[in-house]
Amino acid sequence: MATNEEIIRELYALAEGDRRDAEKFASLFHEGGYFQDESSGVRLHGRDVGQLIEAVSGAFPDMHRELLWIYTTGEAVIVELRLQGTHSGDFHTGEGVLPATGRTFDVPCCDVFRLRSGKVEAFHCYNQLSVWLKQLGALDNLGAAVKR
Repeated sequence: MATNEEIIRELYALAEGDRRDAEKFASLFHEGGYFQDESSGVRLHGRDVGQLIEAVSGAFPDMHRELLWIYTTGEAVIVELRLQGTHSGDFHTGEGVLPATGRTFDVPCCDVFRLRSGKVEAFHCYNQLSVWLKQLGALDNLGAAVKR
């Protein structure tokens, strides 16, 4: 059986490039498992967590997650990482849709996972949305930057 760290590394691999596979990504979650984006409050449950991969891929098709540190203890895995890529499609925010800017980003993030019996029960993503929006050129005037 794979270790918790190996499961999380596989989860990240399924969210990137040629290996991107929303269905397989979702299969690594318990039926009642969830993803929580702490910066926006968005929560996806069960198989719907695959929507995360599809949405991010549409806005940032070249998105890469640079894994800096992985800490494991019991059923928890904590990952320090950087989200990197180019804004090439619509980015849905709580304020509306930010059309593609063509800008690149490099955003600090911390993901916290809780696993049970080899599957993800909870995935909390603590990304720096304000840094992300600043790098995309939208933070100073978000209301004017998004389409409603």
